[in-house]
Amino acid sequence: MYKYLLLIMCIMGIGNLYAQTDTAINAKALQEIVVTATRNEQLLSRVPVQVKVITKQQIQAMGAVLLQQVLAEQTGLFITSNHGTGVQMQGLEAEYTLILLDGEPLIGRTAGTFDLSRVVVSNIERIEIIKGPVSSLYGSDALAGVINIITSPRQASGVTTITGRYGSNHTYTLDANTRLPYANGSFSAGIIRYSSNGYTLNANAASPTVSPFKANTAQARWQHDWSSKWHTVMSARYYKLRANSYFDDAKGKVDDVGKEKDMNASLQISHTPSINFKQVLRGYYSRYSTDEEMRYQQDKSMYDASFFKQQYIKPEYQADWQVHPKHQLTAGVGYVHETLEATRYDERMAFNTGYIFVQENWKPANAWNILAGGRFDTHNQYPSQFSPKLSVSWNFHPNWRILATVGRGYRAPDFRQLYLHFNNATVGYSVVGTKLAADVLKEMQQQGQIKQVNIDPEQLKNLNAESSWSYNLGLEGKIFTAVTAKLNFFYNQVKNLIDTRAIAVKTNDLAVYSYININSITTSGAELELAQGVGERWQLSGGYQYLRSRDNELFKKVENGQVYTKDAQSGETRALSRREYFGLFNRSHHTANVKVAYVHTRLGIDANARVLYRSKYGFTDENGNNVPDLKSEFVPGYATVNLAAAKWLFRRRLRLQATLENLFNYTDPQHITTMPGRIYSAAVTWNFYHPVNK
Repeated sequence: MYKYLLLIMCIMGIGNLYAQTDTAINAKALQEIVVTATRNEQLLSRVPVQVKVITKQQIQAMGAVLLQQVLAEQTGLFITSNHGTGVQMQGLEAEYTLILLDGEPLIGRTAGTFDLSRVVVSNIERIEIIKGPVSSLYGSDALAGVINIITSPRQASGVTTITGRYGSNHTYTLDANTRLPYANGSFSAGIIRYSSNGYTLNANAASPTVSPFKANTAQARWQHDWSSKWHTVMSARYYKLRANSYFDDAKGKVDDVGKEKDMNASLQISHTPSINFKQVLRGYYSRYSTDEEMRYQQDKSMYDASFFKQQYIKPEYQADWQVHPKHQLTAGVGYVHETLEATRYDERMAFNTGYIFVQENWKPANAWNILAGGRFDTHNQYPSQFSPKLSVSWNFHPNWRILATVGRGYRAPDFRQLYLHFNNATVGYSVVGTKLAADVLKEMQQQGQIKQVNIDPEQLKNLNAESSWSYNLGLEGKIFTAVTAKLNFFYNQVKNLIDTRAIAVKTNDLAVYSYININSITTSGAELELAQGVGERWQLSGGYQYLRSRDNELFKKVENGQVYTKDAQSGETRALSRREYFGLFNRSHHTANVKVAYVHTRLGIDANARVLYRSKYGFTDENGNNVPDLKSEFVPGYATVNLAAAKWLFRRRLRLQATLENLFNYTDPQHITTMPGRIYSAAVTWNFYHPVNK
């Protein structure tokens, strides 16, 4: 691991010898406008929260197709695979990160994780990432942070882009996007076709690692100024996927066909009656569904079938009032109605949430920016929540500033944890939500199916939301004129963690599972990002995260000598030492990334090489002590190298690009199913530039 860290430091050190005068890129970054951190527009250089912005140009230079490919290369973000591809942030799992599309939540978390593979990046203008709880503005699921995907903004130029890409595993993408501005607004639309034959990492596997699939996405956005005071934005998106898989059963091979649909629409009406006051009315609707059908290949008889349907409706009102040149007040009120129907639920479920949020942005002096606010949520299924937050930034030097944030985040129990009713007929275990546990267990006892009760189900009915207190302290600025640095220390403590427990044992000696609140977990660490220009055409950047995590209750048992392991040399059972406690599963202590980019604007050439490193992490618990401690319980550390090169032709109308991911063909079929090995791809893009109609 240390040789990779040494490589980062050496690259950064070399760049110091070539630091140049201020570049256009640095000047542009200082003037960039961001919206996610405060819910209104602010300069990136002034917002009192660390915001990571990924631009369209950066996404394009990578040759990325899916959102997960972009996020995987960002400092402090880890891609996980658990009922979909999610993202881990500051050591907190994917279910704690809220994913927004143009400021509105994307739904369809069938087991807590939003599957990032549902988002293709070709029409994304930028991505804004906030680490740390943002529940004070966005409520549930923003406990770890927020990732806001921002599509076509209003721009003066018009262009239609057609791109075709083909790569390994017979994977191809064909997309067309257009942006048509006019005197009082703009219209943008896109259609994307994404298809792959999938892959199988283990030749003897009974089913493919990733099934063949075909996915289509269509989206549109219309922005119009009705007058100098009235403005509307209408957006719509539709996503459809079909996946074909198979597996072996005792009676023969079974075909597994899965269908997935995701659609959403929004309307935003903005009214600016004066220069100091703005009000916005938003309406948002989203619907997500899956259908899965399994049939025997031989006679087409039914093996199993399931469905999942979720709907989400949210009206919201927000007002921004510039009370004083140094004070801006933001306040809003909203309501969420969410419903769910699924095979594993006895009836149609509904959640209703009302909320109000207030935020004060105070700038007592040019060097200071203070953001204080909170949000109050009421819910029909769990206790009300209040989520305060305070952020402060201080420009103590023209090129340097300190940022500090403390805030409370929360994540509500989902439908699964409250109302799931599932009996695995093949294996024999059962899973029930807390609201149903008492009645289901009583019914099973009357039928003579229960041998032993471990937890009184009456105690489970009041499942609390998970909550956290988070602290971030950052420093950012310029070491030299063209060398920028960001350093951030973080600490998160999550309480009332929702975990799965066996509440009873059935007469077949298998368990009935439900959910309980347990003590707490803690994650802490530091992140460092450096970037610098070398000459006029080279850019070097890198990032490193150090992370520690622990289950606080389990850690106390380790300290008291109550957790045991088997000695690797003697084979004898002994107490696990405090120094041997590694932390939570699926968390690496060290991760790093390095990027070397070359851009020759006059020749229309851009190329880059990216190195990603992740140290070992716990994967499984073989000895039942809830701690990764045996060598066989860890995934070894590894590094991957990705390459991309592109050339513009015909006055930046034609773009040719080649990419090579995972250069050294690293695979780990047992632990990492999302890494298929070396991947080649080639893409052709043609731009049609439109004259602007005034």
